[in-house]
Amino acid sequence: MKIKNLLIPVVLTVIGAALGVLIFLSNQKPISRYLTIKARQYSYDPEKFEVNKGDTLHISLVSLDVFHGFYLEGYDVDAEIQANLKTIKVRHPSQGYNWKDTNEVCIIANKTGKFRYRCSHTCGTMHPFMQGEMIVSPNNTFHAGVGGIIGFSIGMLLMMFRNVKKSGRK
Repeated sequence: MKIKNLLIPVVLTVIGAALGVLIFLSNQKPISRYLTIKARQYSYDPEKFEVNKGDTLHISLVSLDVFHGFYLEGYDVDAEIQANLKTIKVRHPSQGYNWKDTNEVCIIANKTGKFRYRCSHTCGTMHPFMQGEMIVSPNNTFHAGVGGIIGFSIGMLLMMFRNVKKSGRK
């Protein structure tokens, strides 16, 4: 009778530990993401994208019509995009007006939250409405999984000891 009472909690605890290992192995690690943002009067495509904290972003910018800008709030990045040019000019406004020619904007998404990007060069009458959004999610899959497994294991151990005490009284 005692073995029967112990078997279910032990099996469930082993299953819980195996799930914990799987969650640990599937934890999302920062990766490099390549994204092309197309600018046209008066929108960006995509107008919203999501990444995980720690990801390195390689953003290619393309203008489909006129001269546009790209300013990413919270990341000190400003770019100039001209139609029919593969190179863009990028600067960090906090460091002055030193523009650099490059093919992409590279940043590390090191802050969680929602960050707007907007056109930083007047491109027409609806220019103020030309905005997009970058969402940086925290990488907490691992922590949630481990917490769940620990709670599950403690519950199973408590159940096991309760069953052992009950069977010892009989």
